[in-house]
Amino acid sequence: MKKLNKAGALGTSTLNTAILAIILLVVLFQIYANLVPTAQTAGNTLNASGVPLGSLFVSTGVVFVIIMAALLIVVVKSFMPSGK
Repeated sequence: MKKLNKAGALGTSTLNTAILAIILLVVLFQIYANLVPTAQTAGNTLNASGVPLGSLFVSTGVVFVIIMAALLIVVVKSFMPSGK
C-alpha cells in the first residue's frame, strides 16, 4: 500500500483514483436524490390504494430505510482500504 513516492508526494495514480472516487460519489448521491422522492410518492400512492404490505413502501417505510443503509454502506466501503 504505497501511496507516496520517494519524495513524499502523492503519485499521479493516487490522485486520479481520489478524483474518480469523488466524482462517482457525487453522481451516486445525485441519482439517489433524483429517484427516491419519486419512489416515495409512488409508495404512498400504492399504500393509499389498499395493496397488502403497501405500508412497507411509504416514504417512512422499511424499504427506504434499507436503501439509505445500503447507500451508507457503499460509501463507507468505497473509502476503506482494500486489504491487498
